[in-house]
Amino acid sequence: MLKKILPLLLLPLLLHARKAVVHPITQESKGPWFTGPLLTPSGHVIPFGHQNYEPYLYWFDLMGEYDNHWHFNSTPHFKTFESQTAWQFGIFPKAELDFISQFVYNNCKGKHFWRVADQPIAMAFQLLMDEPGGWYPAIKVRVGAVIPLGKYDRLNPKQFETDSAGLGNWAPSLGLTSIRTFHFGRDHFLAWRMNVNYTFTVPIPVHGLSLYGGAPSSQGVKGTRGTVYPGNILVIQQGFEYSFTLNWAVALDLMYQHNNRNRFSGHSPPGTKPVLPSAELFSIAPAVEYNFNENIGMIFGPWVTVAGRNDSNTDQFLAWVFAINVYH
Repeated sequence: MLKKILPLLLLPLLLHARKAVVHPITQESKGPWFTGPLLTPSGHVIPFGHQNYEPYLYWFDLMGEYDNHWHFNSTPHFKTFESQTAWQFGIFPKAELDFISQFVYNNCKGKHFWRVADQPIAMAFQLLMDEPGGWYPAIKVRVGAVIPLGKYDRLNPKQFETDSAGLGNWAPSLGLTSIRTFHFGRDHFLAWRMNVNYTFTVPIPVHGLSLYGGAPSSQGVKGTRGTVYPGNILVIQQGFEYSFTLNWAVALDLMYQHNNRNRFSGHSPPGTKPVLPSAELFSIAPAVEYNFNENIGMIFGPWVTVAGRNDSNTDQFLAWVFAINVYH
């Protein structure tokens, strides 16, 4: 179960720069004050000499799987609580350095584990900066990777994958993000974001049962041992924020993810070869945010799947997400 949700947690969220660097567009408003939508990153880097901190809390309930014909099939619930903190620093003019620390708690069928998860890192560079009243968006490019600290293989089959917390993959990635803000008078603003991210996976050695499949050695039968070649991952996101007042705003994310098929070389008992076909997943994340001032805000809302394809690689899930953003 967890192997389907981890790419959502570990890869798109390399792009964690939520806080948009905005300035008052007219004299009639101090705004916009935006925290940022739950998923889609900002098209602005953190300015030189500044920092941004954003603790996130996720609660996931994986309720079933999508089959090859986009139909949903119920499975035993797999629940994950994740603590995630983004640390972002403007280290040069038009350049930003990001670290993300992650810890997970998994629970399924009475089994549970706390684990250190994989730790994403990234560098972002401003390609184009927008101007108040201008027609063109801000655009940034980001290169990232994942430090694979989370456990992903040699899993205990009696723990139902609750003892896992990583992908075992450095997952180098490249992303392009844009943002454009529109003013409708007084404190009414609309911010639009778009992000395209592509992850290039690398070969992964596997032993026994892993997040990719396989089996441990048992009763004299040799278990899985070899190399998994995970499929590359494409993520496309659109994010929207609209402010009703200087403090209150609503947000919406639309997300599409495509996973290429996995390959495997090595030995695995019959019927346990860790291979997965390609998959698709569509999800949305509406949210409400409250901004105390231009530098501090919080956001809360659900993240839920609306459609998916491939029972081996995508889950139906409902997540509740809460975050506080502090810009200094």
